[in-house]
Amino acid sequence: MVDQPGLAQQNGSPENGPGIGPGIGLDSAAAFLSQLSVSPYIADMRSPTRAKPAARAARPPLGREPSPGVLLISRARDGEFGALANLLGRVGISVGRVNADELDDADLLLDPARRAVRVNGRWLRPTVTWLRHFSSQAIERHGAAAHDLFLRESWDATAGQLAGLSATSIRSQRPGMLAQLELAERHGIAAPRTVVTTDPYHAKEVLHGPRLVIKALHRHFVEPTPGSLTGVFPAIAARGDLVPLPRPGPPVIVQEYVEHDAELRVYCVAGQVQGFQIVKDAPADLWLRGDRVLVRAVEPAPNVIRAARLLASALSLRYCAFDFLVRDGGPVFLEMDPNGDWLWVESKAGVVSVTMAVARMLCGAHRAHRPAAISGSGPPAESFNLLAFLTDRGASR
Repeated sequence: MVDQPGLAQQNGSPENGPGIGPGIGLDSAAAFLSQLSVSPYIADMRSPTRAKPAARAARPPLGREPSPGVLLISRARDGEFGALANLLGRVGISVGRVNADELDDADLLLDPARRAVRVNGRWLRPTVTWLRHFSSQAIERHGAAAHDLFLRESWDATAGQLAGLSATSIRSQRPGMLAQLELAERHGIAAPRTVVTTDPYHAKEVLHGPRLVIKALHRHFVEPTPGSLTGVFPAIAARGDLVPLPRPGPPVIVQEYVEHDAELRVYCVAGQVQGFQIVKDAPADLWLRGDRVLVRAVEPAPNVIRAARLLASALSLRYCAFDFLVRDGGPVFLEMDPNGDWLWVESKAGVVSVTMAVARMLCGAHRAHRPAAISGSGPPAESFNLLAFLTDRGASR
């Protein structure tokens, strides 16, 4: 469930969508699959402006030395990156943005020899690059199928090359669900019994709990048209209510429902763990009935902190969001997402702890690699304590 409810909700998308159909709730396999044709939730992620950048007419010359800075690759409406760019800018760190929904006419020059990039007339030498929520599906279509496919695949490849240009990068390398569950169990972390099937009815042959959870094998959002994300959210079904589908559907995850004492959203930021308890009636409430979801900041138990750190370390992730259940005092791993949003959790809990932890992480990476990004013998880095400034600013909130 860690797929981006915050990214959609905080950008003007409705928290309450229409019902799937008369008398049908998100509590059956048929209802789960019907979201693909009649979605209860569509998030508008299009760029707020489609105007061409005015700076193109005055490009800096090639010989001009690029300034060191942080490069953020995502979408124009990535609220987390907007908040981070504002924080970093206030303490004098240059921030460049490359947004998937603003690429159909973007002006790009990448210079590997100087480890520099010019985007729409602005030169930057990235000290740290974060690639997150980027999808070439957000690029507007031009009609010719071959042209559009070539354009998208070219930008997909370019995003990865941009991340590799900087001294260090944070990437969204997300293992598949089965690999995640296997990794957790290999490290001694409990996980639900799970199968993948094209008909949830057949899961009953393997899973024996009274209730089953049906959810996407890949992501909870698809983008059938640029900038329009359709949600496909988890459903809980009674085992006895499952009936065979008329025909096989897409492969989905089916898990035994785990009775639990609490549900946690946990963020691991450069080894620092932030925890939140989530209280909701149904899995889809995060997107469809956000006003009914309760969130509070909590200090995770040592075994939860250990589990999050173990998994993040195993995948060399500097940032990751996790979903855990707590059963009999121990964590049960559900899933992880290196893209997981945090502003929606912070807004519910009334804190900014994750934002400040991420800002400190980026500041630290920038400061560590800034000398190497400066050509020649430039002045030393700022002498004031930038991390303390950010920490104090977070505490004052």
